[in-house]
Amino acid sequence: MKGCIFCQIINGELPCFKIYEDGHTLAFLDIGKEVDGHTIVIPKTHIVNILDCDDETLGHVMSAVKRIANHYVDHCSYTAVNLLNASGTDAEQSVPHLHFHIIPRKSDDGIHAWPDLKERENTLDDMYRLLKI
Repeated sequence: MKGCIFCQIINGELPCFKIYEDGHTLAFLDIGKEVDGHTIVIPKTHIVNILDCDDETLGHVMSAVKRIANHYVDHCSYTAVNLLNASGTDAEQSVPHLHFHIIPRKSDDGIHAWPDLKERENTLDDMYRLLKI
């Protein structure tokens, strides 16, 4: 998609530090300097977010996420990973192209991946009735 920074990376119009690539996905290092090894995994097809993604494409992306996460733990001295995704502007999605963040972790690395959340307003019963499929 014209103007999408991730599509520009896929098309070779912008450089990246490519970690992994296959016929369906691309993974590269995030340009931010906050976390060593912070990796972005994207489908090569422009899909806005997980809400718009077909099951086959999502399967390819998650397979790549798992492969990369296992590589980091098995071969790169990390002991765990956080996987993060934001789908939609209200979820703070910053780039309108489906992407997952892999945050490699080590013991006592000082990273806090979980936000401080307020206590929920509704009871579990209320939420169950609202959300159950």
